[in-house]
Amino acid sequence: MKIGDKVRFLNDVGGGTVLRIEGKTVVITDDDGFEIPTPIASVVVVNVRAATNFPIDAAEKDKPLTKQYAEKSRREVGAPAAAPAARQAGVSRENRVGDSNPAKTPAEQAIENSSERDTPGESYELMLAFLPPANDKTDLYLLNDSPYRLLYSVGMYERDGSVQPLAQGQMEGDSKLLIKTLNVSQLRDVRTLRAEVMLYKNISYRPQTLDAVDVELSPIKFFRQGAFVENEFFEKKALIMRLFSSEAAEKEKMHSVSAEEIKETMLQKNDAPLLPPRPMKQPELEEVDLHAEMLVNDVNKLSTGELLELQMSRFKATLENALVSGRKGRIVFIHGIGSGKLKQELRQCLVKNYPALSFQDASFRQYGYGATMVFLG
Repeated sequence: MKIGDKVRFLNDVGGGTVLRIEGKTVVITDDDGFEIPTPIASVVVVNVRAATNFPIDAAEKDKPLTKQYAEKSRREVGAPAAAPAARQAGVSRENRVGDSNPAKTPAEQAIENSSERDTPGESYELMLAFLPPANDKTDLYLLNDSPYRLLYSVGMYERDGSVQPLAQGQMEGDSKLLIKTLNVSQLRDVRTLRAEVMLYKNISYRPQTLDAVDVELSPIKFFRQGAFVENEFFEKKALIMRLFSSEAAEKEKMHSVSAEEIKETMLQKNDAPLLPPRPMKQPELEEVDLHAEMLVNDVNKLSTGELLELQMSRFKATLENALVSGRKGRIVFIHGIGSGKLKQELRQCLVKNYPALSFQDASFRQYGYGATMVFLG
């Protein structure tokens, strides 16, 4: 092998002319001027051949080995059109700078292919849905009852205020999507889900701006009769919670406009300055009844242990919501006397998990020995 020899690749289509030899490596230049470093053992010296690596027969010898002819030969035998040098350089010759009609990007092509499935319309209804628990597991779905596509992110709050992601991605219009299969035991305590979405289409559309929404998930709902209902989305009953609704947003907007109009009318009829509305005072004392019949419709369907878990979940949910909202005042938890187990669990929880809060027996005149008063601050 020497400089100027015609060679072809043993393990790939194509070849070229030897430009220089560097030890065990030969540098080959192809018809387009690309330099291709290749191990000497991977090429073989040949007579003039077509770009397909097949020898040119006598009838073909007088035909010029132009780029156009090489491309034609490749197409005739089904070989790829791009030379190895272009692949090694990471450049598609069909899309090199200077081409007058570059190919569409994958993103542009995806929009063009999918826009035919998009439909006009502006109303939307986005929901979360739980299917009835089975084997201590329940499926959480996201329902998109709208013509919009959406990008979504669903997570669950931790005790420290951070959000543990459950799922994120994109979703087509008028569809449902399984977000996560959860253990029901994870939902024994009250948890809060956080959902964020962005609506869009691949055709002209009216933009919608939706704020993130938090959904409180109380374990009571999984045991209360009537929580799971017939619906149009599943063949079985489901617990459905609304996240976003264009109908609700429109009603809120109309209510806001009406309030402004009333205020403007009052100002026109009365020159006296309007006093700012007083903020509503939260009650200093709140009562929460933890008796079983106040939490479930059929007490007999729950074991003693399950009922105690449900009562403690209600207690923790009320306390957590009060602390997160910064409420002040007192909460009276009515637990009754009974065996004293609920009262004991409740007070042990206060000592262990809420050491900053003080508590005592509630008014004996009103509650006897069956209630505990907690001071929020």
